[in-house]
Amino acid sequence: MITALNTSGSVGLSTSSPAPVFSYADAATVWLLSWTGNDQHVIAAKMGTNVGRVADILAENIYVGSRENAVRIRDARTALKQG
Repeated sequence: MITALNTSGSVGLSTSSPAPVFSYADAATVWLLSWTGNDQHVIAAKMGTNVGRVADILAENIYVGSRENAVRIRDARTALKQG
């Protein structure tokens, strides 16, 4: 059995910290990473979250409107590159 001391000093299983709370900017980053060919598990690792949250963003179950924000960011980057 794997045990660890928790903050109160009692023995128990240690758990990882919860997934971070995302902003709409973070969700837009998920879209941008997806559009550049990153798989969902890779995006999750880069963003420090789980694949389920990435899937929810890409299915627009959460952070509705983040896709449009990502489109604006992508278009602005393209415009800057074109001069």
